[in-house]
Amino acid sequence: MKSKILIVEDTAAVREEISDILMMEGFDVFEAKNGLDGLSQIKNINPNLILTDIVMPEMNGFELYEAIQKDTGINKIPVIFLSAKADKDAVERAKKMGSGDYIIKPVSPDKLINKIKKRINIE
Repeated sequence: MKSKILIVEDTAAVREEISDILMMEGFDVFEAKNGLDGLSQIKNINPNLILTDIVMPEMNGFELYEAIQKDTGINKIPVIFLSAKADKDAVERAKKMGSGDYIIKPVSPDKLINKIKKRINIE
């Protein structure tokens, strides 16, 4: 069975680029345009991993992560944050929140795939 990845990213071009990379690698990919959209999809999709941008309208990536952590039905799903800049404060916040994984955009396909495979235990 294919692993399911939910991409939560407000920039359509970035969302499509990441989606293409993951589909070529054999993942089932689902997309959301902001944190609220992503949160509403999580229970239906039950993804193996969530990739989320941090800065988004309606609900940002940190707020999405906090909402996921409060829900015992979904709080075991690994989350990797994406950010357009190497923001030390955001990296520290991600670590303190317990996610620990943070990828700087533009995304290197190899780095992205390796991080995802490590988080969902695929060799």
